[in-house]
Amino acid sequence: MSFLDYIEHGVFTAVVAVLLSIYFRKGPKEFFRVLVVTLKQLPGVDFIIGKILQNEVKSFLSTTKLNEAKKTSKTGSRVRLPQKGVPHTELLSTMKKMKDLETRSDDGKIFAYIYTLSDDHFQLQREAFDLFSEKIGHSVDHDALVKEFHHGFLHENALNPMLFPSLRKMETEVVSMTAAILNGDDDVLGFLTSGGTESNVMAVKTFRDRAKKLFPHITEPEIVAPRTIHPTIDKAAQYFGMKVIHTPIGPDFRADVKAMEKAIGPNTVMLTASAPQFCHGILDPIEEIAALAHRRGLPLHVDACFGGYMLPWVEKLGYPVPKFDFRNPGVTSMSADIHKYGYSVKGSSVILYRNAEIRKYQIFSYAEWPGGLYGSPSMAGTRPGGNIAAAWASMMALGVDGYMERARELMATTDKLKQGVAKIQGLYVLGEPVMTCFSVGSSDPDVDIQAVADDMGKKGWHMERQQNPSCLHCSILPHHVRVSDSLLKDLEDSTQEVKKNKSLAKEGTAAMYGMIATIPDKAIVQDFLVEFFSEVYK
Repeated sequence: MSFLDYIEHGVFTAVVAVLLSIYFRKGPKEFFRVLVVTLKQLPGVDFIIGKILQNEVKSFLSTTKLNEAKKTSKTGSRVRLPQKGVPHTELLSTMKKMKDLETRSDDGKIFAYIYTLSDDHFQLQREAFDLFSEKIGHSVDHDALVKEFHHGFLHENALNPMLFPSLRKMETEVVSMTAAILNGDDDVLGFLTSGGTESNVMAVKTFRDRAKKLFPHITEPEIVAPRTIHPTIDKAAQYFGMKVIHTPIGPDFRADVKAMEKAIGPNTVMLTASAPQFCHGILDPIEEIAALAHRRGLPLHVDACFGGYMLPWVEKLGYPVPKFDFRNPGVTSMSADIHKYGYSVKGSSVILYRNAEIRKYQIFSYAEWPGGLYGSPSMAGTRPGGNIAAAWASMMALGVDGYMERARELMATTDKLKQGVAKIQGLYVLGEPVMTCFSVGSSDPDVDIQAVADDMGKKGWHMERQQNPSCLHCSILPHHVRVSDSLLKDLEDSTQEVKKNKSLAKEGTAAMYGMIATIPDKAIVQDFLVEFFSEVYK
């Protein structure tokens, strides 16, 4: 409707009358507020305001310390993971230079963000850097370097990116490298979070808020998700007043695309899928789900927290990995955990979006707090600088070659273990896992797999228990390479022990899982879990 159309339909006259009434009854301040809100409803006005705001932000940033940090950056529009890992000595030197750009608290001129007991922590960090640099070489332990970076930015707070520009630089570069790894174009960007939970929670929040603006008639937003989606999606839905429609999986443990399409309704605001799902290491049919999302005009969030930093290298090694990332036009967002196969400290994860317009829905802003203007890109306000620095150092130190080498080693160990499990009478690997994990089930009614886990516990192994179907999850990590033979031997011994002694299925954790399986009302089980955590942390 054009401006003349508004006049013709009498809308303009009515609006003017309302505004004049407000002016005389509530004063000029409220009048101008309502005037701006009213104008924003006109076609094109929102776009114009957005452009003005972008220019104002750029103008403001040009006057800040952040601008000086940007001037020293030699990076282009997309920072990519280096082919070869950067030598540790070079990274340490870079860290010293970045620290020089930071706002120091020891001069007593900062009034927030850093709360340390001693004023000399910067000097102590300098001395630690010097000691470390005397010992460091490219062959130094990876964890030692990651810890050094974490300690180097131990007290910095990413809540204010203008105060700590090196944290902004490292965060944007980690996000950029991750987007490139997952085949995102230059428009794909995101933020760092405290872990996979926060990444998935923020994706749900983003698409809820997007739907709220674009489809205000949806008052009870729904998410369509396979049964194997990570519970953090359900957690987010509970937090944000949404509903998850769980759909069945097929006999191959992959999401049933037809069931997902059938579950889409008028309140659906997003679809989800896993790459891979944690339970069994199975990759959902992302290409098909993405095509469905694209066809139905719905955003698709791919939870790649588990596989985001492993699947790309597994695919490059020649293993059959279907397209799971931004190569699929229907993929709108992805999450990937650096503190898993990115080999950084807990907790650090990346949430990526197809473009900046979508990402804006993640950001929280509040302009009326007496304490100042408040904005935050994540669930957390204070964001530990050490986690950001450690993530950056880990990726830069390993590079493509480093990640490829570790993926090659871990996939070889995974293949060895899967083949070994298949040779143990009564055990089998569920489905066709695509990367460095798998789940072990029992094909023998005389072998309770939970009892096998209990017996393995007596041998010092901490097995991850799963249900529906009952099985054991195994994520293969670097420390499993040297113990793979003993793992297989102990697993076979425990299986034989359980088969010989059927009473073991009625003891310990196996008995509890057996009892839970018989309870038809899962709300009772959920109450049990609440009581459990309440008691453990008493």
